[in-house]
Amino acid sequence: MLCDICSENQASYVISTIVDSKLIELYACENCATNKKSSFIQQELKRDHQQLICPYCLFELPIGKNFYNLPLLGCPFCYDQFHKELTPLLLRIHGSTKHCGKFSVKSDEQILKHSIKIQPFSRSSVSIREAQWMSGKGPNFDVVVSSRIRLARNISGYPFCNLAVQSELYEIAEIVEQALADIAKQDYFPLKNAYVVDIDELDDVDRAFLFERHLISQDLIKKRLSRRAVIDEKEIISIMINEEDHIRLQVIDSGLQIDKLWNIINEIDDRLGDRVRYAFSDEWGFLTACPSNVGTGLRVSIMLHLPALSMTKEGERILSSVANMGFAVRGIYGEGTKNTGAFYQISNDTTLGQSEQEIIDQIQSVAMQIITYEREERQKLLEKDRMKLEDAIFRAYGILNHAKSVSSDESLELLSWIILGINIGLIPDLSHVNVGSLLVLTRSAHLQKMEGEELDLSTQNISRAKIIKTFLSAKNQTIVQSN
Repeated sequence: MLCDICSENQASYVISTIVDSKLIELYACENCATNKKSSFIQQELKRDHQQLICPYCLFELPIGKNFYNLPLLGCPFCYDQFHKELTPLLLRIHGSTKHCGKFSVKSDEQILKHSIKIQPFSRSSVSIREAQWMSGKGPNFDVVVSSRIRLARNISGYPFCNLAVQSELYEIAEIVEQALADIAKQDYFPLKNAYVVDIDELDDVDRAFLFERHLISQDLIKKRLSRRAVIDEKEIISIMINEEDHIRLQVIDSGLQIDKLWNIINEIDDRLGDRVRYAFSDEWGFLTACPSNVGTGLRVSIMLHLPALSMTKEGERILSSVANMGFAVRGIYGEGTKNTGAFYQISNDTTLGQSEQEIIDQIQSVAMQIITYEREERQKLLEKDRMKLEDAIFRAYGILNHAKSVSSDESLELLSWIILGINIGLIPDLSHVNVGSLLVLTRSAHLQKMEGEELDLSTQNISRAKIIKTFLSAKNQTIVQSN
């Protein structure tokens, strides 16, 4: 074997070294092994760095252990440039490297860039309005608070939001809004009476208000340029522009309604894809800023109220098994939040290697199993430890009906007991009252919007207690305790 460095002499040595956490090995003759090791290492390091820079957006892919922290890529072309490096990463995250979902429409026409001719959406400031998903009337609403579906999409030819400059972000926002306005002009389309909120122009309270209603994400709040949200009049549909990805389509409603929501968001996605060219790969599907979303770009999540399961070791086992099956189990506001008041979000953890329908069917199946387990545990508590259960429920009712100050977390814990009492028939005189809406109406930004001014934490706690008490006694209800 000839020397890998000079290609002249017979190789008799193996040079091994670590460069940026990578093992580099080559066969060398005695002369090269003695004199040229340092030179080779520098050349190899330079070559590797040249390979790990995207020529389109100049994003440098991190190597070594930092690479496994799921970096946000710079542009759709990064997936081609770093194909070799991304393949094992996608396999580790998703268990697959092949897109099995629906395919993007590939039009020969360029992305919509003409001047706006169609009447755009009306602009709106943030105001308290009735959100349909807060109604508490959906299927299986006694356990499933809400269902939500999100699709991540990006426009071909533009860098991802984390590397896009202001002019590019503005153009992306104009393209998406124009395309959505074109769709919305059609009769009977759910976006027909939608409005646009310019996130950049909102103050901190208004941004938090939209977040509390699950209409925008924390990521959109943190961004600074050309952020918009297109929201329909019932607040079922929310389309975020220039979040982590160029487009985040979202639909949400009360109870377990995944199939219904999929039909809505799928139609919007298809019609939008007819008007803008999505960043798409036949191999890896819809290309997203974070590799964890590539493929279908689909996240299906359900908000569950599991007071009975959360009280038992069986409940811990069930939730652990759900997580081990490849689903994410999080708190009431998603990633990074804790489960307070026995409220949990469960969503799919992978987006590549399965079709959209397969993901939906799996979440639906898991949801029905958890619903069954929760109802069974509620019945067991009623039969075996009724006094303890009634004490917890009515104690919570007494506190909320008389307290002068209630913190945010405490209100979630106590409202959880009251909602359970209503659903299992221990508080029949509140059965017609949508106590569940208080889960949102008593959040910090909502309190401040209702009061019309910014409030410190102490004043918020006082206001929260007043609103809950007024809500519970508005109809002059009385508690009827079963014997």
